Amino acid sequence: MGLKKIVIVRCPWLFRKSVKRGDKRSKTLYLTFDDGPTPSITENVLEILRKYNAKASFFCLGKNAEKYPDILDSIINDGHTIGNHGYSHLNAFKVSGKEWIDDIFRYSPVSENKYFRPPYGNILPWEFNKISKKYKVVFWDVMTYDFRQDFNVDIIKNILKNKIRNGSVIVFHDSVKASKNMLPALEFTLEYFTARGYEFHNLDQ
Repeated sequence: MGLKKIVIVRCPWLFRKSVKRGDKRSKTLYLTFDDGPTPSITENVLEILRKYNAKASFFCLGKNAEKYPDILDSIINDGHTIGNHGYSHLNAFKVSGKEWIDDIFRYSPVSENKYFRPPYGNILPWEFNKISKKYKVVFWDVMTYDFRQDFNVDIIKNILKNKIRNGSVIVFHDSVKASKNMLPALEFTLEYFTARGYEFHNLDQ
């Protein structure tokens, strides 16, 4: 499908150049992972994806990509897409605009990729305009909330079953905090939706 058909936006008038959801007519889903690469966790994700012959997109922190280049290489070698998630995971609503922009553009192994997802999904309109000159900004239409410690896997499964639709961009987190929920929820997603005729692509497909 590819980005030519990913045209649904997070906010029709402010963020019209962003990505939120793919083609409604296509039984294609887009798994995305934020905050990695993380030792053991990201590698477990890759193993599960291989099991289902699924492709995904990883929005990596620059500082983590620097620490774990071998894991980053494994993501790339498995045919997944890499995106920038900032260097330090700063919240655009809690730091100055200059500090936030500098963090996003700070050079790292992922800073020159064409996709970007703002940490926490937070970005001001002027920041979006600046960032979008370099990156395709990717949001989502299904948040799993795998990072929430008050959520269990059953709650997340219900979110997935009720919210996922054709072309959905789904957010998981390959982090230590989220892993207890994320790994079983990911396996469920792949098994459940593959059985219903869905394919899992990266953002370049």
